[in-house]
Amino acid sequence: MPAPGIALDHNPGMSQQARADRIRQMFDQIADGYDRRNRLFSLDRDAGWRRAAARLAGLKPGDTALDLCCGTGKLSHELLPYVRPGGKVVGIDFSERMLEIARRLEPGIEFVLGDASSLPYPDGSVAAITIGFGLRNLVDRDAGLSEMFRVLGPGGRLVVLELPPPPRGPLRLPYALYLTRVMPAVAGALKPGEDGAYRYLSDSVRAFPRPVELAAQLRGVGFDPVEVKRLTFGIAVVHVGIKPS
Repeated sequence: MPAPGIALDHNPGMSQQARADRIRQMFDQIADGYDRRNRLFSLDRDAGWRRAAARLAGLKPGDTALDLCCGTGKLSHELLPYVRPGGKVVGIDFSERMLEIARRLEPGIEFVLGDASSLPYPDGSVAAITIGFGLRNLVDRDAGLSEMFRVLGPGGRLVVLELPPPPRGPLRLPYALYLTRVMPAVAGALKPGEDGAYRYLSDSVRAFPRPVELAAQLRGVGFDPVEVKRLTFGIAVVHVGIKPS
């Protein structure tokens, strides 16, 4: 979601590192209004989606959970009650500005600057990993998923909460118009320059794998079984992949 002057096009000549740097800069610049925009553009459904994802993580007291691409810590917050007493939640994000806000809002959670594709944790060391609205921002999805699989312990759960491409059916056209026209226009009216940010959001949603395709990708990494849960008529989807024992 870039500010003015940040181009997040799909230039095939752009290196993965350059693309990651631009996405990081984008999130640093829109961090202050990020939660308000999420509530507005999801029609206040985003909190319920995160609660559903947290329940599906299957956590219990004493567990350790990682929340990747944690942003301002909203999903991390939902995980915390499940691991108490004795457990912990660690939020990881590559945007320092997002983490500054998260640390202020959630002082009981550890927040770490880091890359979801290179996690500083031993093999098989955590009970669950969540990633909410962040998988589509990884420049190398396969590498990120493989790293998540490595860090999870046997029987551990990966919970991916995402916005897939507009679902088939009667909602497809109005939702596509909402993504491509309404959201950028409203964002730009609220804060000049943020229309480009929400054009990036629209592009990243439409380019993301459909639920059946992402489920296949998770199985390809090694997760088995993989469960798919559609929320709000399929506008949001949770994938739960279990690392075999």
